[in-house]
Amino acid sequence: MTKVFILFAALSLGTPLTAQDYLIEHTFLGTKTKIDMLILFGVNVDYDVDMYRILYETPGIDQMPDTASGILLIPQAGDETPLPIVVYAHGTTNGPDDVPSQQKGGFEVALAYAGFGFISIAPDYLGLGTSRGFHPYVHAATEASASLDMLNGCLEYLEFNSGPNWDPNFLFVSGYSQGGHASMALHKEIEDFWSFVYPVSAATHMSGPYSISGVMRDKILSDESYGFPAYIAYIMLGYQPIYGNLYNTLNDIFKEPFATEIDRFYNGEINLAALNAQLILQLQAIDGDTINKKMFQDSVIMGIVSNPNHPINLALNDNDTYEWAPSAPTRLYYCGMDEQVPFENALVAETAMNDLGATDVLAVNMNPAFGHGQCVFPAVLASIDFFKSIVNPSSLKYLNEEAELLIVSPNPTYDVLTIDWDKASNGMTCEIINANGQSMLKRFSTNNQISTEQLPSGMYFILCTVDTETRIARFIRQ
Repeated sequence: MTKVFILFAALSLGTPLTAQDYLIEHTFLGTKTKIDMLILFGVNVDYDVDMYRILYETPGIDQMPDTASGILLIPQAGDETPLPIVVYAHGTTNGPDDVPSQQKGGFEVALAYAGFGFISIAPDYLGLGTSRGFHPYVHAATEASASLDMLNGCLEYLEFNSGPNWDPNFLFVSGYSQGGHASMALHKEIEDFWSFVYPVSAATHMSGPYSISGVMRDKILSDESYGFPAYIAYIMLGYQPIYGNLYNTLNDIFKEPFATEIDRFYNGEINLAALNAQLILQLQAIDGDTINKKMFQDSVIMGIVSNPNHPINLALNDNDTYEWAPSAPTRLYYCGMDEQVPFENALVAETAMNDLGATDVLAVNMNPAFGHGQCVFPAVLASIDFFKSIVNPSSLKYLNEEAELLIVSPNPTYDVLTIDWDKASNGMTCEIINANGQSMLKRFSTNNQISTEQLPSGMYFILCTVDTETRIARFIRQ
């Protein structure tokens, strides 16, 4: 059924697909049980999960055919069971082997989606896993193409092998850190060109560097300390094979001893963590701080600052991923003390998308005090709950469409939720419902406040009623 749908859609464009266009090989990697995942995540999940390494064809950096890799995670839900799909984009990894297909590189997040009932697809990206060449780090076009082609390959696997099927009513896109940039690039690619085949149901882009030419560029050029100079080197190394005009040699762009260490990383002699440690030591040797722009040749900094058409500026501009208006409900999860990816990325993206006409894009601060690593768990949990609320909306679907919205704060909340509704001066009845449509508590409030202390962390709806009027809000319980 799925394959027939894709074939029909492709034929309508005059681009017929053959029976096996993308999938090259699949390898069973074993099963993660619910007990395994309880130990790993500390929460109960719904399904055991079968794991497959997928090899598929996609254009390489040079646009010649390449064999890329990723992991496909399938809940043990029974043959022919229709399940939603999540394409999950992983964050920055240490090197070519630190990837989901090797059960590394943050594959645990993809596993969490699968444990809760989503067929989960996690590409390794170009230049990582089996793909040849150097990884084009935070390069939007190749992140999108590699992810989309893996989705195609995985759908071929699902069509021609026993087990659950894709429910084409539900396709979700998600990613964290670099993966937030990649998932936003994929989301835009699908909505721009492939929505007739793959309509995106919802997306959660988490702690990503969406504003490469703005927020991230300003970080590079600032006099503020930044503890991740290897990311900046990685961007330059990754963009050079794509654009071809950033430098002739690394010494054209980086001072010594930085250029030598960056070249060692490029040649695979050290991994990204080792490069970062070396660059920090070298920056601190200058003046005891980690001002990243001091790695660059002075002429390069002057050119970036003074010339909007400098090749580096043009490359950075080309990889912003936020200047469009998603049709699908979209959440931008972030944390307020992110030391790696400034939270302003989410705020810039939210503003731009809404200004361009998006109707359901919201940036959500998961915790004002959390850093980049601490933000993963609450963001992913909120993402799972958000996607579940769309798959199983129950009667909330109609309330969400018809009821007026409440304003609640703080959101996320740790305990007491305050409801801003002046009509409730004589009290109101409130009900809190989880993402599966289950009623978790009911209270009559006389002071416009509801305690959420007894609720587990996750995303919820609160429905409050005064007389015959009901209003609704989504909130996150930390």
